[in-house]
Amino acid sequence: MRSKDSGARLLPVFPIILAILVSAPAFGFARTPANIKAVYLPPPSFTDRKISEFMHYADLAGLNAAVLHVKDPRGRIHWKSNQPLALAIGAPAATASVEPALKRLKSRGFWTIAKLGVFVDHRLVTKHPEMGTVNILTELPWMDKKGLAWADPYNQKVWEYNIGLCRELAALGFDEIQFDYIRFPSDGDLEHISYPSNPASLSKTQCIGKFLESAYHALHPLGVTISVDLFGMVAWKTVDFGVGQLLETIAPHVDVICPMLYPSHFSRSFLESLKAEQAPEEIMELSLERIQNRTDKIIRPWIQGFWYSPGQINAQLDGVANANTVSWAVWNPSGNYATTYTALAQRLNRSFPEPRYYPSVAEFGPRDQRVIAGQSRVVNLTDYKKGYSIVSLERSGSKKRSAYTNLIQVLETMDEGIMDRILTRRQIPFSRQTDRYPKKLWLAELLCRDLQIDSRVLRPRPIYVDWQRSCRFSLTVPQERLESYRAAAEAVFAPDRSVYARLPKSHPETALSPQDGM
Repeated sequence: MRSKDSGARLLPVFPIILAILVSAPAFGFARTPANIKAVYLPPPSFTDRKISEFMHYADLAGLNAAVLHVKDPRGRIHWKSNQPLALAIGAPAATASVEPALKRLKSRGFWTIAKLGVFVDHRLVTKHPEMGTVNILTELPWMDKKGLAWADPYNQKVWEYNIGLCRELAALGFDEIQFDYIRFPSDGDLEHISYPSNPASLSKTQCIGKFLESAYHALHPLGVTISVDLFGMVAWKTVDFGVGQLLETIAPHVDVICPMLYPSHFSRSFLESLKAEQAPEEIMELSLERIQNRTDKIIRPWIQGFWYSPGQINAQLDGVANANTVSWAVWNPSGNYATTYTALAQRLNRSFPEPRYYPSVAEFGPRDQRVIAGQSRVVNLTDYKKGYSIVSLERSGSKKRSAYTNLIQVLETMDEGIMDRILTRRQIPFSRQTDRYPKKLWLAELLCRDLQIDSRVLRPRPIYVDWQRSCRFSLTVPQERLESYRAAAEAVFAPDRSVYARLPKSHPETALSPQDGM
């Protein structure tokens, strides 16, 4: 029998329990949304421009998540990894583009999903053949039809490597880890493949199940959702069909099932009455119903966003709705979703305006001048009414390094609409998706070509471009506009008159030769 004061002794425990419950998401109790609507973004889409495009259409179409492909089949990873093995094999890509893209997406409240290729890992195996599958004829790493090496799914070091990478992704702030290529090879010379690390003689389905069990145990306490990409045939097969993917051995160890139900990937005679590619709605609905009968986990099918028309994309979404499934993600390997956005606009009976990233020259409005100053010089004077800019490098100061000592840094100060005007007039092809950086490179090349000078020997001098007319760079600055530049320098740097006193006062044709001050 409990004593009278036993309840009093338990009271101090309640605040501790409450604190644990309040902080639960940090310890693996995060709630996985059941109504995710996402698109897949390959690494080339991690740019500022492409992320802006996605967020623009997401607001219009009701998308609330993005799937970022952070580790590709070649084994390249696209964030700043500190994992020793990743660094040793040179897996991190030259430019780490995940972090800024992730930061922008999270700042807008999007559910962020890190898509990670697991067992196809060309770089890992070419650097460490002992961790890969083996061709029994050559005793070299086995390759699939694409010439990619596969890691041995039985190898515990391969498991540890990928789980370690996932820990980094969780620390970066991803909401979800999505395992891709979570299977054995399906194409290539399969008769000559061997798996050296299978001492227990596990079946393929047992191997995949045990890896996911290990990964779930390690990662779920970090507060991330675990999802897995599966072949569409998993919905229709109740035994392994050669790749180790069986719903009953996978579902217990993940939060979300993501079947790749691309209608074009089913055989033409898959449905007796219809050709599979002509039945996107039926394929989606029937497949989802079969999966629902075998698991109670969240199902988020992949929608085919390539090759298909808006009507065929919407037919798939109709099939999803018919199966009472509310989550989906669209896959296009190149990240081109023009057709998908058209489909979603039709579905909402709306028209989506194209994104506007910055104003064009025609939209500048009633502005006068814009002056950007460095430490000792005006590096950009732009007169919007008269349609010209004067730019200049500057030297580094003795106490603090200037931010405008090279040409690319100076050209960064130009309005992007002005960049577009110059590139268009100079017949340099680009699109509305082109980022600022390549535009700066093209402008730098045009500038050096116009001035007939190597950028490495370019020195601080006023460089003039009339972007309303000729769109050519020149050291010949019209006198009136040179005086405006001198006045801007005087206004910014007075009383240090030594700066603008050095600027030429005579007519530029005689004062500004290419050799003077270069």
